[in-house]
Amino acid sequence: MHPPLSIFLLLLPMACGPSGGEGQSAEECADGVDNDQDGRVDCDDLGCSGYAVCEGGDTSGGDDTGDPFPVLADDPELLLNEFMASNASAWEDGDVPGTFPDWIELFNLTSGDLTLGGYTITDDFGDPTKAELPAGLVLPAAGWLVLVADSDPEEGIRHLPFKLARSGEVLAVYRPDGTALDALRYTEQATDVSLARSPDGGATWIPDETSTPGTSNAAR
Repeated sequence: MHPPLSIFLLLLPMACGPSGGEGQSAEECADGVDNDQDGRVDCDDLGCSGYAVCEGGDTSGGDDTGDPFPVLADDPELLLNEFMASNASAWEDGDVPGTFPDWIELFNLTSGDLTLGGYTITDDFGDPTKAELPAGLVLPAAGWLVLVADSDPEEGIRHLPFKLARSGEVLAVYRPDGTALDALRYTEQATDVSLARSPDGGATWIPDETSTPGTSNAAR
């Protein structure tokens, strides 16, 4: 006698997880390859469900220094929307032609332009003011702005004094008063693959081989 279908469906997710299949490593879950040849790629495979790259970051703990995950505002006006922590050829920096730095995209949730002077962004929860954005930066209404994480702030107002770690770290953005607007902790990233909210401002983060810095994530 076969067990009821409902029992099988309850057991199936338990049989799939980071211990096997597509999820042998976090990198397998963001490489665009069907590693276990079951017809499901990266985060579409249940084997990847336990990795932060498929969950929008682990919000249960702190960063690698032990600093706690920040308490986020209930009414954020902007969010981290997409980033690339290992850029070899996907996006060229228009300020410095011929270079391919890491980058972070912000998304404006409001219907008005946001002047970003005094807002801060960081890759260290213990240092929320690591990079203060200058007054000349404007995030267009319902639009996007790309910040360049190249550790060369002298290259222009969009350039940050830190780079992103391909191996994984944290990101957070704050209001001038110190209120955290958005934050995440990510795992190891594949080269030339971004991690993006889908759609813009949505709750789901996905790896994307056709990144869209400065434009909408909706057409995925």
